[in-house]
Amino acid sequence: MLELQAIYAGLSLLFSSFTPWLVVLPGILIGLSFGAIPGLQISMAMAIFLPMTLYMDFMQAMLFLTAIFTGGAFGGSIPAILMNIPGTSSSISTTFDGYPLARQGRHNLALGVALGASCLGVILGYAVLLLLIGVLSEVVLKIGPAEMSVLILWGITLIASLGGNSPAKGIIAGLFGLMLGTIGFGEAGVTRGTLGLDSLLDGIPVIPAMMGMFAASELFRLVNARYLVEDDAA
Repeated sequence: MLELQAIYAGLSLLFSSFTPWLVVLPGILIGLSFGAIPGLQISMAMAIFLPMTLYMDFMQAMLFLTAIFTGGAFGGSIPAILMNIPGTSSSISTTFDGYPLARQGRHNLALGVALGASCLGVILGYAVLLLLIGVLSEVVLKIGPAEMSVLILWGITLIASLGGNSPAKGIIAGLFGLMLGTIGFGEAGVTRGTLGLDSLLDGIPVIPAMMGMFAASELFRLVNARYLVEDDAA
């Protein structure tokens, strides 16, 4: 059950003075910077700037770290739209429509839509979290291997739908990713597919894998390109 008095007290602390915004605005800029640079993770930014929170009170620390996370969500869309290189794993789908718009010279429109979608998603996401956090906490504790298998199959189905006219390619890509996800320690503590490399004990890191699949191929394509945005692009 929501306590409206507690919500009102929290909003009063946030908007009664400009002091909380002195940590929110720098946090957003830090998140934007880390999200816009492919290879840098939002979690890395939060880990680097975590010691700064030792000199803040609880509210300022939470606002600062949340601002970094929120800014990084949009920052990953910037290279995804302009260079077809997703800055974060969540901005991969942004390349599907954002980069073609950038090639048509409509990059400002694509960036504006990405910013609006990011802001709207953050507002709706926190609102849903506020309303359903009690129910979700009970549901999460009941999720077992069977439910996780259903979620994985659902994710592969979504990947197939992103394949456009070739859903089979999407399914194959999803199964290939599922196979790569088995690398590392298994549930029984047995290593799988590590080839004796200690660096693979925790599995294949998401960011290096994403950089290899998306960024490297695009950078090789741009080597001989004179302009990033071509006038005759369809």
